[in-house]
Amino acid sequence: MFNSFHVRKSGFLILTVLLIIFSGCSKSSDKGTPGEEFPISNLVMPVSSVIYKPGQTISISGQGFTSESKIIFRDAGAAEGGSEASDLLATSYNITFVTPSVYGEQKVILKENSKEWQLGSLTFEAKAPDPGKQTTISQYADSEWDGTKRAGVFYEIFVRSFADSDGDGIGDLNGITAKLDYLDDLGVAGIWLTPIFPSPSYHGYDATDYDSVNPAYGTMADFEKLVAEAHKRNIRVILDFVLNHTSTQHPWFVQACSSVTDQYRKRYLFSKNPESDIAAGLIPMIQTEGSSGYDSGQWFTCPSGTTDYKFHSHFWTSSFADLNYGADPAKAADNVTFKAMVSAAEGWIDKGVDGFRLDAVKHIYHNATSDENPTFLNVFYTTLNDYYHTNVSASSDIYMVGENLSEYNEVAPYYRGLPAMFDFSSWYRLEYVLQNSHAKWFPKDMINYERVYSSYRSNYIDATKLSNHDEDRARSVVGGGSSLSLNRCKMACAVLMTSAGNPFVYYGEEIGMYGKKDNGDEGVREPMLWAPSASDSYRCTWHSPQYSTDNTVGNVESQSEYFNSILNWYKFFIKLRNNHPALAEGTMSLPDGFNDSDSSDKNFMVFYRTAPSEKLLVIHNVSESTATYVLEKSIAEPVADTGLTTLTRVSDTKYNITMPAYSSIIIKMP
Repeated sequence: MFNSFHVRKSGFLILTVLLIIFSGCSKSSDKGTPGEEFPISNLVMPVSSVIYKPGQTISISGQGFTSESKIIFRDAGAAEGGSEASDLLATSYNITFVTPSVYGEQKVILKENSKEWQLGSLTFEAKAPDPGKQTTISQYADSEWDGTKRAGVFYEIFVRSFADSDGDGIGDLNGITAKLDYLDDLGVAGIWLTPIFPSPSYHGYDATDYDSVNPAYGTMADFEKLVAEAHKRNIRVILDFVLNHTSTQHPWFVQACSSVTDQYRKRYLFSKNPESDIAAGLIPMIQTEGSSGYDSGQWFTCPSGTTDYKFHSHFWTSSFADLNYGADPAKAADNVTFKAMVSAAEGWIDKGVDGFRLDAVKHIYHNATSDENPTFLNVFYTTLNDYYHTNVSASSDIYMVGENLSEYNEVAPYYRGLPAMFDFSSWYRLEYVLQNSHAKWFPKDMINYERVYSSYRSNYIDATKLSNHDEDRARSVVGGGSSLSLNRCKMACAVLMTSAGNPFVYYGEEIGMYGKKDNGDEGVREPMLWAPSASDSYRCTWHSPQYSTDNTVGNVESQSEYFNSILNWYKFFIKLRNNHPALAEGTMSLPDGFNDSDSSDKNFMVFYRTAPSEKLLVIHNVSESTATYVLEKSIAEPVADTGLTTLTRVSDTKYNITMPAYSSIIIKMP
């Protein structure tokens, strides 16, 4: 027998062909006289490999059926009794009927008067469990977790919106410290803080000082306490670090504008005639695109001093001024701007940070697809990793992840520079999967992405994610009303935490927050909801929420009390990933017999996760309907599930798995 996967779905067609049993074949009788003549000739049973449903119209072909014929369905292990089919119609060549409410393996019995003959057997879907009796997410008890956060799940915190400890309406560092137990209970192993440096903007991505803490968020002592308390809970802390620009209010830039001979002048890009200078190759950082490197919307008149000059701002805003690391990225270590930024980063390493998230790395050098940025990033990472090895840990590396908002093929070359890159492609594909129940090919896409990444860096870290602070929130893009979007977001969590990669969770994603950028980025950065508003002492009020409120989302307190809330799904799946090396660190592979061209099973997402110590099979039903998956493999035992799946053993190498809408099952393989 082939050891392969087959997914078969029943329809409401009249099925007749296959497995012709000629009239000369004898039929066993449950109650008849041995050897008594079988009344049906040229019998053709419905396809035996299909999973049937109650209330389905089917047909059995053959001559000899009469108006007195009855079709009885009897449990495979029963010797008598059963349920009679309805709406029978016998003709000279077949009998058609509607199947009764039966489940599992059924013997098909022909009954005429007091005589019975078994015609064959059919398999029906398992009976759906009563969801009202469900009290836990999974019906299976997983092995005891040893407490090791081997999954390395990170949690992004938009600081201003997370937790306000002093009642001024703005989230702060002490608020984060107060919520570390929550994050630890969630199972996260690291937190990424959006910029905490002084800045004139609410978002902080235009720093005026890379060496200190924004007073709105607290003090350096508050930050050091946060790091110390996080480390006590085995939670790493990484900082958002913007390499490509500063605020135009940064003292460096103010000084640089004052005179063409000022010592800070070389830290930025200035030109009287940028269009001609770029065409002539005279502007550092914009030298590999020729005249196409000029964009008039990226050049602004100096606000003071040398007002006959313009400065460069890749993000098309006069609030940012791009930094100058020199024409040759391979020699960046000799550049004064590079040295200043490295010094600032080293200062934060001295304060205990475990790494950095580097913003918009494809915009450091102007040409996003040349090797300039990867080369520069390699110099930056190597410099700081050497410092980390010398001053923090000789046996581990600093964590550094880059953001390149592009598809995987354009992200992949950046692994030449950094060990980790955010994976936007996997989220784009998963969005489509959730919206269209087009799940089958997602694992194949993931495996392909990682194959491409590995061609640039063997020890790459695929930083997977759903949404982040720059994107519409996951729940607002997956589609559907309140209930459907919630189920899809639960499934997104299940997929994120069972597939390959190093997952990141955006704050509030775990409680199903909504958010769109229709009226500005603030819409996806709304305040975290900790408790009902009347008693939520940590809720931030700097922004009035348009999308996520107690009425639309609930809050941490209310969701904690309901076992099947999305918050408890996140806890469940992060713990599952932490507990199983195969999920945390294992390879991802397709099932045996994967048929790329067969779309009949497109709602099932099926893949292996394999580590030296274990091999797990993961199956997700990404659809709004119950469906049955036929697994033709031996198994060890089920590890976990959601939605009360039904695992029915047919034989040692065959199992029927009935899966409710948006449900999952994880099975340990031999």
